[in-house]
Amino acid sequence: MSTQPLDHAFEASIKSNSQYRRFSALPLCADLSDDESMQLFSSLESRLISAGSVVYEAESLSDQTIYLITDGCASVSRPGHNIYAQLHAGDHFGLYSFLDDERQHAATIKAVTDLELLTINRVYFDLITLEEPQLGNQILRFMFHLLSGRTLEVRCEYASMHEFETAGDD
Repeated sequence: MSTQPLDHAFEASIKSNSQYRRFSALPLCADLSDDESMQLFSSLESRLISAGSVVYEAESLSDQTIYLITDGCASVSRPGHNIYAQLHAGDHFGLYSFLDDERQHAATIKAVTDLELLTINRVYFDLITLEEPQLGNQILRFMFHLLSGRTLEVRCEYASMHEFETAGDD
């Protein structure tokens, strides 16, 4: 008995999913093949967060989950400070606390609008890497891509601040 029709049905159900279409259109998925993006998408959990809800509070313990926004807007703030950033489709948060189980959340994340999120928890990721090492490796490469992007943002921000500070020294 062939599982081919089931595979086609599974593929069709993913491709018809509106959240998958938004996910696969994100710039961070540009280098993934259709099969890779479908496989990655199928390993992520979809969550809907209502506008005004707090996803997590600064200084709270992490449940080691990465969040990827596929639709909506979230605010980022620190205790005693105003909102200092907004996150939109394609942005992610929770990566550092995913990697470090001792790390508390550095900021409060609150849904400004209804949010569509894709998430993966560290416990589930560890299970995937044991049972399906190839998929685990793909997810790890995806997270490395996210981390590399964040590092580049910080470097560019540092360079801009340094340039601004030293501009009057000429």
